[in-house]
Amino acid sequence: MSSTDVEVVTFPFHDHPLSCCDDPVAAEFYCSLCSHYHSLSWQVFRSGVWQNEVEPWFRTSEYHGPALRISNNINYHCKECDIMMHKDCVDRLFNQPFICNHILKIFVSTISPLDSIVDDLCHFCRFEVHHMFLRCTICNISLHIGCVAEPPPLTISEPKHHKHSLSLLLRLVTFTCNACGVEGDRNPYVCLECNLMVHKDCVENLPRVISINRHDHRISHTFHLGEKEGDWECGVCRKMINWVYGGYKCSRCPSYAVHSKCATKKEVWDGLELEDVPEEEEEIKDPFKVINEKGDIVHFSHEKHILRLDENYVTDDANMRCRCCILAINGDPCYKCMECDFILHKACANLPRKRRHLLHNHKLTLSSRRIDEDNFLECSACRIYTDGFIYECLHEDCENKNAYDVRCSSVSEPFHHDLHQHPLYFTLQSSRRCQACNKEIKDDPLNCTVCDEYSLCMRCATLPRKVKHRCDDHFLSLCQGVGNASGDLWCDICETKTDPSVRYYTCDECGLSLHIDCVLGDLYYMKLGHQNPEMEIHPNNGATRPSCARCGFRCKFPFFVRGTKEQSALYVCSIDLCPR
Repeated sequence: MSSTDVEVVTFPFHDHPLSCCDDPVAAEFYCSLCSHYHSLSWQVFRSGVWQNEVEPWFRTSEYHGPALRISNNINYHCKECDIMMHKDCVDRLFNQPFICNHILKIFVSTISPLDSIVDDLCHFCRFEVHHMFLRCTICNISLHIGCVAEPPPLTISEPKHHKHSLSLLLRLVTFTCNACGVEGDRNPYVCLECNLMVHKDCVENLPRVISINRHDHRISHTFHLGEKEGDWECGVCRKMINWVYGGYKCSRCPSYAVHSKCATKKEVWDGLELEDVPEEEEEIKDPFKVINEKGDIVHFSHEKHILRLDENYVTDDANMRCRCCILAINGDPCYKCMECDFILHKACANLPRKRRHLLHNHKLTLSSRRIDEDNFLECSACRIYTDGFIYECLHEDCENKNAYDVRCSSVSEPFHHDLHQHPLYFTLQSSRRCQACNKEIKDDPLNCTVCDEYSLCMRCATLPRKVKHRCDDHFLSLCQGVGNASGDLWCDICETKTDPSVRYYTCDECGLSLHIDCVLGDLYYMKLGHQNPEMEIHPNNGATRPSCARCGFRCKFPFFVRGTKEQSALYVCSIDLCPR
């Protein structure tokens, strides 16, 4: 066939006749099937020999010699639809029936959405089909060209996951997956011998054995949880699990199970498949060593001196703070240094060096380096500044090197709060509003499984239950609601109204109602004194409150920042709360 001849052919995969040619007018055209540009080959005479080139490259160079155009592919063109196709692409996609045993047809749509088609989503990937796509008019399904080029396998053999081969049932059918318990509406893989129907993703991607941050032991996947006394409750979302279907179980804890989808969320699982990986107990160092019969200890954070336990330490100094959590001692049992002012709550001194925690999918390591570096960080959970001990992720593959203060790291499930009657859980329900501060929660909140709307952000969940403030001689406690008060509530610190619908601090004896930010500020969890070469943190307990260099008002918060770089000291109310 010469370059000027045009043959017209028809195929069952398209309703219009196609022009067949091996030499299109344009030097370059776009194949609608493989989505690639096809450039014709040329030969040019360089240095005494013919060399292959691609137009238009050689025409933009300094070459002005002879050139031969060479056609290396036969192509089809539909004038009505204005599409062109490689013959090789046509042969690859249409030379035999699709896996449904029917011939697919090319559809070109100029209307969006596709009015004449019931389902305008690809049958396999469930993304919207666009200008050109394929359809099986018998099965009434639409398909992306890429999904047809690489269709799902007809059979899957995963002997570690299931002893029999699983076969694809290519049709629209409603089923409940035996692997994850979630309903599907198409293309299950079935085992006729075991009467199983599963999602393709589940049989290919669900790990067999994993560790999650909600449980101390490994958990294994099963296609059938089975009956037990009482209902199965998911260890993540706290909802019921249908025992007929699959999930993850703990071989050591007979009543512990997790939904397949919950167990494999990135917030819960570290992404490691542990089947055939030996389970070895990690040796974790103790946080301190007992050195004598009196119970004196040497703590890893303060190895140069000895600490001694005081079960009834009482001090009027509200600035005497635990070096770990930076909270006031308030008469709690504590370890005091025999030679300096270093002090730790007894509970803080016993914090483990490593732990799994609900906030992160890797193990966290306890670090005291902030007390030596004279700087502070923002906790990744509550977003509060601290220079106390932190739990940080040191995993080499961790994308987010998060760090959490010890208050957030000590929150466990079930979490009980004095101002709510039900336990709270990390159920991974996002876009909630905190019932304590009425702010939207961006990260995972603590949720009540009884009261659907009740959630707490980590900042409100870890607020000190009792605090001391210079405006009152008694301990202040958290409160929400008007209680026995009549009329409006007013904050005695900033002299503005207190909103009883959010939490505030009150004195049961004096009836004060104080804003939480006014009582704590945002420097409450940082050690007093030197912080870095440019700033110091001081208590705001002088006879005269300093004027803030930012807002121009007298500092109202319990602590302020004093700049040390300038010759004349500058004072700032806070890091973030200061009105500018």
